Formats: sequence, C-alpha cells, structure tokens
Amino acid sequence: MNILIAGFPYIRENYFNTWRHYPAQGKIFFLLPESWKVKNGKIVYYPSKDSNVFSAKAYFHHSHYPVIGGLFKGWMPIFPFILWRLKRKKKINLVYSSSEPILITTLYQAFWSKFLGLKHVIFTWENIPYENKFKGPNLLLKKVIIKLNLLLSDGIICGNRKAEKIFKNLTKKPIAVIPMSGVDADFFHKVDADEFLKIHGLKNKLVFSFAGAIGYRKGIHNIIRAFKQVFSVLPNVHLMIAGTGEYENEISKLVIEFGLEDNITKISWLNPIGLRELLSISHVFLYPSISFGGWEEQFGYSMAEALLMEVPVISTRTGSVEEVVLDGVTGLLVEPENIKGLIEAMLRLGKDEGLRNKLGKAGKRYVEENFSYKVVANKFYNFFQSL
Repeated sequence: MNILIAGFPYIRENYFNTWRHYPAQGKIFFLLPESWKVKNGKIVYYPSKDSNVFSAKAYFHHSHYPVIGGLFKGWMPIFPFILWRLKRKKKINLVYSSSEPILITTLYQAFWSKFLGLKHVIFTWENIPYENKFKGPNLLLKKVIIKLNLLLSDGIICGNRKAEKIFKNLTKKPIAVIPMSGVDADFFHKVDADEFLKIHGLKNKLVFSFAGAIGYRKGIHNIIRAFKQVFSVLPNVHLMIAGTGEYENEISKLVIEFGLEDNITKISWLNPIGLRELLSISHVFLYPSISFGGWEEQFGYSMAEALLMEVPVISTRTGSVEEVVLDGVTGLLVEPENIKGLIEAMLRLGKDEGLRNKLGKAGKRYVEENFSYKVVANKFYNFFQSL
C-alpha cells in the first residue's frame, strides 16, 4: 500500500525522522508546507529535501485568527491537484492527514481523498471531551466537522489512550493508539558535557532541570515555589530551566522574588544537541504540567527524551502523562498544583541516588520498547496494512 502523509506536523525533522524507520520505504510520500512558522514567526521550519517529499504553499499557521480560529490551520489549497497527480504517478492508495478532526483543513483532505477513490486516515491528540472544551454554536460546528471527518475516513490514529476512549464513543471505525512521532533512542544517550558544566558552574551540583515551552500550563511557577524549599534542605542543588515562551517574564520575576538568582539558571530554547548536553548533566527532570485553557498534556516528548537519558522524571497526574511516566517505575507522579507533593518528590529523588538510577534505567527500557522511532514506525505500518 502506497501512503501519502499530508500536513504541517511532519515538517519538523524530529517528527519526520520516525518515517525513516518505516518498513516499506519506497511506499511512503509526503505533502508538506513549503515553510511553517511557529512562535509568532520567530522559528521557521522547512521540509526535508528527500525525494519522496513534495511541498505546497500552506496558510493559517496558528489557531488564534479572528472568527475562524484554527479551523483552516495548515490549509493547502492545491492539495487535490497534487493528490490527483501523485495518485497517477506514485499509485497512492491511502492518505494520512496528520491534523485534528475538528479542522476544516482535515475535512478538505478527507473529501478529496474519497473523491479520488482513496482510503483516508486522520490523527488526533485530543484527550479532553469536546463538550468540556467548547460551548454553544462553536461546539455544534466542531461536532459537525468531526462527524463529517469520521464519515469520510477509514481509520483514526489516536496519540494517547484518552483520545482513544473519546473516539470509541464517536465511531466504530478502526482505531490505533500511536503517538504522532517516536523519539530518537540512538541519539539520546549520555555524552561528555564537561564544557556545559563549566559554562554554567554546575560542578558538584545536584541538577534538577526543565526543558520545554515556557508557558503557565507547564507548571514552571510551581517548580520554583517547590525549589525554594528543596534548596533549604539540599543546599547543593541547582535548577536549570531551558526554553522560550509567553510566560518568561513572570518566571524571571518569581526567581527574583524568591531570591534564587544564584541557584536557578534560565537559558533559551535548546536544539537537540544542547538538550542532550543538559540532560547529560541532569539528575532529575521536572515537568509538573497542569490543565489550563481547555488543554492537558497530550504526551510529553521532553519527558520521554529525559527517560532515554536515564534521568528520572517528576511530573503530575494530568492529561496523558501517565502513559509516559509510570509512577514508582520510571519516575514519580504528584497531583497537579500540589506544591507539598512536588517538594517531597524532589527531596526523595534528590537524597536517593540509588532510586534515581533505578528509575532512570527502567525509564530508558520503557521508552525504547514503546516509543522509539522504529517501534512507532512499525505501529503505523501495521495499522495502515490492516485497513
């Protein structure tokens, strides 16, 4: 079966690389945006130059447009013409739209796929029931779009178990639980990071770290509140915060308010090489995500990458975190917004090197066996072949 994978997510190299492990390499093709802007245009992604990648102009790069919101996110008007050509030249049998079923963009691709006699598969991360996120006419519109997408599709890929539960109540069509991308088990391993240690003055320090978007929903403010108490018990600890986002100023003010400027280091967004260095010198990875604005953690790639590096994770029982972090096995979980619980977990791992090592090694095995590029690519292959 020849597959066309369409949509903006796979323009990111770390997502795209999953498909380099797909068992049938000559049978997958991509239609990706010519470019894709994120973080208000501060970062621009471009598609791979691989011979099986085609590109087209895409519009609507975010979900905050007046009136239409994100309904047309990633819309490629020329999609049907390229699909028609690829069906003839590459013998495409199935289109996989890597976009949510509440989008008209997904419906556009579904309609033209069925019009041309092809099978169609959609993807969703959504782990909160739509009735809990939307109200009134907005909810009605979303439900209509979802029903039409389900009607025109032959299968649904859910990025987590909660999404699976939601969609099992909406359709009898085949469903697979597969994250949109795996993680690079070959790349994320400990490396010599002495230079990183020297630059940030971390020699002989017990390092807690966070890496990701600096947003309220990531719970970084709770890390800082907990860290103040942890520092009073473990004076050799240091906190590294890596990332960018709309909540940076608030985090900086909080660090100053608590007088922790000498004990907390904030650095900008890290590329994969920089992230690997940070994780190589980290003893514990912190990710106390919280529900916010109709969103909950849908997977947690940073946590999976930390576990690959044998760094135990402290996170929260929210969203789909528990599919990545197994409490007491690969890390420790606390209730969201529970500062006392977070302090206790940080102190427990901070004091117990043996437990850190045990959880870290178990985490590496768990991620390799469930979320590596090869494992995820094989799951996609098996699902497509079953349709």
